[in-house]
Amino acid sequence: MVWNTHATFVIFFEIHDIINKQYFIAVAILLASFSANAENNFSDRFSFSGFGQVVAGYLDESDADYQGYSNSVYLGEQSLFAVQADFTFNSSLSVSGQLLAHSASDRDSGVEWLYLNYEPSANWRFKLGKLRTPFFRYSDVIDVGFAYPWISAPQQVYSGFLFSNYEGATATYLRSYKDYNFEIEAYYGVYSGSFSRAGEDTPFDVDEIKGLIFSVNHGNLNMRISTIESSDFDAEIPDFDGFADILEISGFIDNANAFRFDGKATAYQANINYDTLDYFVAAEAIKITSDVLAVPELTAYYATAGYNFHPFQVHITYSTSKSSYNVPENQIPVGIAPQIDQLSYAYDLITSSLPLYNLDSVTFGARWDVRHNIALKAELTLLYGEDGEGSFYSNITDEGFDRKSRLYQLGVEWYF
Repeated sequence: MVWNTHATFVIFFEIHDIINKQYFIAVAILLASFSANAENNFSDRFSFSGFGQVVAGYLDESDADYQGYSNSVYLGEQSLFAVQADFTFNSSLSVSGQLLAHSASDRDSGVEWLYLNYEPSANWRFKLGKLRTPFFRYSDVIDVGFAYPWISAPQQVYSGFLFSNYEGATATYLRSYKDYNFEIEAYYGVYSGSFSRAGEDTPFDVDEIKGLIFSVNHGNLNMRISTIESSDFDAEIPDFDGFADILEISGFIDNANAFRFDGKATAYQANINYDTLDYFVAAEAIKITSDVLAVPELTAYYATAGYNFHPFQVHITYSTSKSSYNVPENQIPVGIAPQIDQLSYAYDLITSSLPLYNLDSVTFGARWDVRHNIALKAELTLLYGEDGEGSFYSNITDEGFDRKSRLYQLGVEWYF
């Protein structure tokens, strides 16, 4: 086995990756806030925190990669370090910024979020700026591995098809009734970045993102549902754009539009969890519908259970996903001319070759809380994909690979 530590050192030494324009904006806001409130005690208004993790992974398969791991021990896919600064203007207004340095080559380091937080009362909360997209149960803390049982959250649910953050605003209403706590959150914004497609990141802009969340908490029981809709896409996939132009020139407008981004994608989420000091059980499911050919329609869920015997924890998780595409019927006739035949065959070939994400997995994990803020974790994930499909694998070098493998991971996670 070959240890690849280069990417881990990147976390700590390539600081220039996170000193960008947004970073200076964050610093400027904090300095301006400090100057304007110089007569007040700085330590009472400013708080500083952070978290990090170093994760090693090994996939026992030489013909493909999974989540960036291959058949050599690698520390550069999920290792990260983050710092967060919060400045309080008064009892209702504050500003928060987080800088994250990530070792993965397909994820940028920099400002993860930067927003104003306004709480005019105990029932209302408003945020404005660059925010974390709050779609999943663990969206707000997905980078804080210490906050949840796994080293890697289930890939089938927490995949890269949805946006991890956005620029916009959110409004939250909180209410209590007897022993029940209710929360309703609505958000709206835009996104500019990339999304994962067939193991590759594709530049992607979305001019409208809107979502709604409803959650209820009663003692140890928590339930949550959410939805998000994205539209007005702008993406650059050269193969799709070029083929769409040819179809449009040839007069097959409906089939050409299938390769454009003139549609929308909608996702639904639900989770339920019951957690005590001794054990926990939880499940989370998502469904993505789309009329954009590059975005698959996906149904996925996981169910997990764990047992605590402080300072140790063991858990098991079953995850599954099924995917398909909303492909318009091929309206290109065959038998009129060789050139038209080639277009029809190419249309069928491209649409039938779209990557599918059907995968079952079982994860066994153990955790040891060495200290109140440091955890050691070990994890084994058994992967059962479908023959001939992508199944979340990438860099497949042998199509005879049966899409079955084992992923081993070790990690240390902390916060301060």
